[in-house]
Amino acid sequence: MLSSFELLEPTTVQEAAGLLERYGDEARVYAGGAELILLMRYGLVDATYLVNVKTISGLGGLVAGEDALRVGSIVTHRALELDAAVRKGWPLLAAAESHVGNIRVRSQGTLGGNLCFADPHADPPTALLVYEASVTIEGSGGSSWLPLSEFLRGTYETALQPAELLVEIEVPRLPSGWTAAFARTERFYRPTANAAVAIDLRAGAIAGARLAVGCVGPTAMRLPQLESELAGLTPAEAGRRVMDARAYLSRQLDPVDDLLGSAEYKSYIAGVLLARAIGQAAGTEGANGHG
Repeated sequence: MLSSFELLEPTTVQEAAGLLERYGDEARVYAGGAELILLMRYGLVDATYLVNVKTISGLGGLVAGEDALRVGSIVTHRALELDAAVRKGWPLLAAAESHVGNIRVRSQGTLGGNLCFADPHADPPTALLVYEASVTIEGSGGSSWLPLSEFLRGTYETALQPAELLVEIEVPRLPSGWTAAFARTERFYRPTANAAVAIDLRAGAIAGARLAVGCVGPTAMRLPQLESELAGLTPAEAGRRVMDARAYLSRQLDPVDDLLGSAEYKSYIAGVLLARAIGQAAGTEGANGHG
């Protein structure tokens, strides 16, 4: 059962930041509320004030530009899943968004809220890392910009300070000619592991690669060493290489045992999903996204 709270409705980011600064631990940011309200209902989060950022003009923008997609923090997962420009220009993101929860959750939950909650079992961050996305943060002290890889710090941990808001996510396009795919496995309707891959395939060999894995350890991560080792390999060879990289994946991803699987299983399945996504991106399996 929800305890009583007061809903505050600022109209600017600076007003919202001021409310967060004034009320401190008694206040929580409310956007979609898909995670927050559930936690409050079970008594895991207590809030006297909810700062409703849906009343702030400008946070709901979704603009597909020539070089990058600009996503306001209160844009819903469902909007990103269905937007024609996103599906064409940023299909990895659209694919990841299509797996978030169910239709009700996707229609209610926001991308900004998902990133700020930093649940280790989430799909969007993995795809966004392959796009080398960045975030804009604003607070009473001004605005700042961070790569998403630096914003996400661990399980339920981000670089946000108490009186700051995530206001926008910028998602660059993949380089011309690159193809991409997203693969995942789930249990109890929650992702056990996911993988996002983008490759530059030239004359049958990989000239460049971006690999990311999520839901295995504390946060989604890029795999730069493994990316460099795929250069010059065919997609089939690359698939075998990532399958053989279990020790590296275990060290890099820091897998944890939980109800969704053992650490050993997660290290194994990470390689399987990476290999599957490489095949999809190369067109040797049913691809679910091109950059």
